[in-house]
Amino acid sequence: MLAVFDLDGTLLDGDSTALWLWDRFRRSVPRLAVALLAAPVAVPMVLIPCSRRAGASALLWIATFGLDEPALHRSFADFAARFHAGTLALGWRAQGLAALDAHLDGGARVVIVTAAPALLAQALVTPLGRPIVVLGTSLKPRAGGWVADIHCRNRRKCQALAEAGHGTRWAYAYTDSLDDLPLLQGADHPVIVKGGQAAQQRLSRAGLPHSRASAW
Repeated sequence: MLAVFDLDGTLLDGDSTALWLWDRFRRSVPRLAVALLAAPVAVPMVLIPCSRRAGASALLWIATFGLDEPALHRSFADFAARFHAGTLALGWRAQGLAALDAHLDGGARVVIVTAAPALLAQALVTPLGRPIVVLGTSLKPRAGGWVADIHCRNRRKCQALAEAGHGTRWAYAYTDSLDDLPLLQGADHPVIVKGGQAAQQRLSRAGLPHSRASAW
């Protein structure tokens, strides 16, 4: 049995990539200045599905300009260390971890598939000490910085699961967003972690059988 989890907003109570980007910007006046200049264009692009990868790549490039691969890894590792030390405005959702552990205890395989950079997600998840596979957005070097290579969102999450040998169907899928509708459609038991009648109605309109909205 396979249980698939989104990361940001599902297992985490915020957006890890956005917080990491802001952390990079605020530590450097030149980066912050360039980010503020780019924000009026890049941020709206991130909000629109068809331009999300380009907008995210612009912000990633500003945040990582001048970093080689070891330095990029160190940046993610430092962020993860401060996260686990409790010094960041980001935390695990207790109910999300409880659901994840319940699946592991029941003998299920667990995969986290996220639009966040895979390296960042892995740095956050590894200290949990649980046998979890992490899939996410790959990065590639570009003109002295790093940009998104394969953006792991929407249908691409399902492709990433298939390419990693996890098939095209899974027992459970948990997410906070209907941007992950293809992921939910591939699950026997799709769960959106936003409670209430409105969330349940959105699931019903999406035509998802056996779905439920769970308030985490």
